[in-house]
Amino acid sequence: MSSSSAPVPVLTYFNVPGRGEIARLLFTIGKVDFEDKQVVFEEWGALKPTTPFGQIPILQVGDTVAAQSAAIDHYAAKLAGLQPQDPLQALLVDQTYYFVTSDIHTALISPTAKLAGEEQLKARQALSAPGGPLKSKLAQLEKLVAGRSGKFIVGEQLSLADLSVFNFLGMLKSGFWAGIPADVASDFPALTVFRNQIASLPEIAAYYAAATDELRVKGYRSDEA
Repeated sequence: MSSSSAPVPVLTYFNVPGRGEIARLLFTIGKVDFEDKQVVFEEWGALKPTTPFGQIPILQVGDTVAAQSAAIDHYAAKLAGLQPQDPLQALLVDQTYYFVTSDIHTALISPTAKLAGEEQLKARQALSAPGGPLKSKLAQLEKLVAGRSGKFIVGEQLSLADLSVFNFLGMLKSGFWAGIPADVASDFPALTVFRNQIASLPEIAAYYAAATDELRVKGYRSDEA
């Protein structure tokens, strides 16, 4: 929790889950005071030149402005106490985090955002087809989640790893990416159970109970609620 003398972090991202959602969850679960500054897409043109690299999320802490979602997520995880102190456990957390955010999200899905119309839909349908790249990565993620030795991906404590997987599965289930079927992960039972497990945690269930937007309602609430 932030002390009264420490500057309150200001997280700026679009008014959708996406790459800003993990930090939002970390701050919320860790009871870290922060300002969730959500912008609409129409505001992006004017905001873009003011950011370090022409992209969001950005995080402002006092006079310091930082970009890059991975850097922001790790900072938030440390403040929230959701990044292990043990180097080996932190390694395993980061292994999962980067597999989801880099190998799947950045390498596979992000390039399709630059496409338009039918070209984008066809590219995403190819990703999601049986035997396609996304299905292959989901199978690897299924194996990792199913093979965990504890309640969470790394041991018995919630961490950045769990929230990164939860956010990614939520984005899929919500239909966030047009052309990728919302049920693309439904034939991976360990992922389905895990998403519901994380969604059912009291802090997360309370966070999304207050949500009114369709993406969060469809993708981030437990199916068992």
